[in-house]
Order: sequence, then structure tokens, then C-alpha cells
Amino acid sequence: MKHKPHSLTSGTVAILLAVTAVGLGIGHSFPISAFAQQADPAKGDGAENGPDNNGAEEKKAPALKRSHLSAAQVFDGVAKKLNDAQSLSCTLHQNVVMSGQTFQAVGQYVQASGNRMRLEYQIFPIRAAKASDKEALAIGGEPEDASELKPTGSLQQVSDGSVLWSYWINGAQKQLSRRNIQEITTAVNDIANYSTASSLQDLGVGGLQALMTRLQTGMDFGAVQEQQVGDTKLLVLYGRWSDKTLKDVFGAEDPKTAVMQDFVPDYVRVYVDEATMLPRRIQYLKKHPDPEAKQVRPLATLDLRKLKLNETVPDSTFEFERPNGEDLKEEDLTGQVIDTIKQIAKAKDEPADGDAETDDNDKPE
Repeated sequence: MKHKPHSLTSGTVAILLAVTAVGLGIGHSFPISAFAQQADPAKGDGAENGPDNNGAEEKKAPALKRSHLSAAQVFDGVAKKLNDAQSLSCTLHQNVVMSGQTFQAVGQYVQASGNRMRLEYQIFPIRAAKASDKEALAIGGEPEDASELKPTGSLQQVSDGSVLWSYWINGAQKQLSRRNIQEITTAVNDIANYSTASSLQDLGVGGLQALMTRLQTGMDFGAVQEQQVGDTKLLVLYGRWSDKTLKDVFGAEDPKTAVMQDFVPDYVRVYVDEATMLPRRIQYLKKHPDPEAKQVRPLATLDLRKLKLNETVPDSTFEFERPNGEDLKEEDLTGQVIDTIKQIAKAKDEPADGDAETDDNDKPE
């Protein structure tokens, strides 16, 4: 893949949008539908070995031990913590690695009761991946300092509970769109086996809890591991797309033989702080192209830092302000979202068991 140094390519923007949608549930359709999938599993973990597993000496990862908690118990604990919260805020650091290239996005996320949210991202220039990047990608590592870099793009999404606004900047290209939440929830209210909560998740205002729900219902998770990082004990969950997701979302006729593209993750690895029961990192993993290598590497890493619960958030945080001096026509996507949600609901069968356990040999160790 060729990349322009001064701006994101359309392909890269699509990847970022897809990963961000998975990361925070901001897409107006099922987020992982932006991906394709291949189900052949891999063992081993080259994720800390650098973006391309290029032979650099691997730093020995902290030892893991099996937790007494199941994946369902961890998800339930996170859900309770998030559902009980009146507000949540955090900083976001996202890193994407593809074809020897890497870029990062840094931002802020705030959500509050009443389906209110605000997401702001700055997207920084693409550069060649380096072996030293593994230090920043380590779970205890510090993110790359982007304070002196000039952003090449940005994303802003704001919902006051009634209307969701999205404002994209990609180089010289700008796009402004809106989605009327109340119209959407009213329009899909009479759909059988489809709740208002589901429509809010598909619309993208479900926040962090929507993300965790999608991961739990869309993937199969194996045994939970514990990892000590400094003074923090992390619960580590490994998941792969379920057969149902592969068929219903990706359209795979045979999940065992489905073929995916280079930008598609095979697995997810979720880190949850055991003390706070809040997600710390969500990392999407890619298998090594050589099946004999039995390694995986990070494709997209989303870190949630400085998480704060139940702090007072001004109402003005959730008010969208149109760009000053911009004669930019807004695109109303309300009707399109309603049609998409109806199509999704029509295709869905009864919900699958979200606590399906995978064999320990069928996940990255």
C-alpha cells in the first residue's frame, strides 16, 4: 500500500473509521461489518516483537496465569460499572500498523447519561514503522509523543441525546453529517426483537458499553488470564469472531475457510483493570502471513487512559458548534441509518450465547 506523506489515503481513512467504530461503537451500522474475516486460528504472540516481526530481539512479556473469572463474569462486571456511571471521560490513543506503515490518532472521549457523548480525534502523519515502536505498544509503555506533530486529519462526534453530529477532516476534504436520534429510535420502535437500546448502539451513541456488548456477542472468548503490570493487575481476554458473526455479518458461507484482506484483524485482546473493572486496552491482532510462523502482531491498538467516573460534565460539552467561516453543507443521514438498522434487524436471528468458550489452543497465547 502506498501512502501520501501529507495526507491520509482513502484506504487508511476507511481503516481508521472502521477501527474507531469498533473501538467506541460510533458507526451507524454494526461496526465490525467494515471488516472481512478468516477463521483459521494461530498460536503464539509476536505482538511485542515490533510491527513486522522483523527479527528484533523480543522483550520477555510478564508471565500470565489463569484467572478464576470467566469471560462472561468480566464482561458483566464491566457492564455493571459502566451502567451505574453517570459520566465517564478518558483520553484515547490509537495506533494502526499496516504494510510497514504506522500512524496514530490521539483524542478525548466523554459520555454522560441521556445518550450524550463527545469524541474528538486528531490524526497524525503516516510514517514507516520502526522496531522501537514495540516499546510504545507494550501494555505498560508510554504512547508516542505527538505534541510537536501537525495533524493531517481530525474527527469530531457530538451528541446531545437528540442529534448526533459528525465532522471529518481529511487533508483538504471535509464532511459534516447529522443523525436525528429521536426520529431513528421512533422509526425502529416497532421492529420485532429490536430494542431502543439496540438502535442506539447501531447508531453509535451507546458509548463504551456498546463496544463491550458488541465484543461479547460478536466473538468467542477463551479462558481469562491475569497479567501484572506495575502495581496494576489486568484481566486479559482473548477473542475471535464467532461462526455466527462470520456468517451473518461478514457473509462467509463457510467460516472455517473464509479468506480475509490484509487490513482485517483475526483476534481481539482486551485488557481490563481488575480493581476498577474498566477497560484499559483493546487490541486487534493479525496473524503472520506465514502459517508456520504461528505469530500474531498488533493491527490496531486502542488505549483508554486517565479514565474518570461520575465527575460533573458541563452541558455545553455536548453542544455541537459548526465550524467558523465554513460554508459546509451538512448531510442528513437519518433516513439512511433507519434503512440500515431495519436491514440489520431483519438479518438477525435470536441472539447467540455471548459466553462461548474457545479451546485454549485456539487463541494467541
